[in-house]
Amino acid sequence: MSPSYNHSYLAYRIAKTLDRDEKYNIHIKMTLDIGGTDYIPDIALYEKQRIDFLHDKIKAEEPPILLVEILSPTQAVNEITDKFEIYFQAGVKSCWLVIPPTKTIVLFNDIHHPVSYSTGLFTDPVMGAEVSVGDIFV
Repeated sequence: MSPSYNHSYLAYRIAKTLDRDEKYNIHIKMTLDIGGTDYIPDIALYEKQRIDFLHDKIKAEEPPILLVEILSPTQAVNEITDKFEIYFQAGVKSCWLVIPPTKTIVLFNDIHHPVSYSTGLFTDPVMGAEVSVGDIFV
């Protein structure tokens, strides 16, 4: 299913919020190859590196620091948390589940201890970035 209006807006807001200090490379809808299977997270965040525009990568194989998945109207939460398990096994350090109808971000630094935020600021300890929920859901 193609991303919806709200979905694409939130992907932009999250990327903009994460890119404030320009410390990372942020990729939207990039193909990530994990064990021969393709995954396309909404947002992938990597350590800052030079982009080689002459030699594009069709798929990334190295795990990002952070992956963000935005819940679509037709998705079940467990579809995304199942992907998070795979992402963590592949070496991803942090995953965010964004739930648009409730304006909630669920932070996973491991699959068993999610923490939900609907207001205020939160810090993702893996990347050290402080994020305002209000800056995303504007």
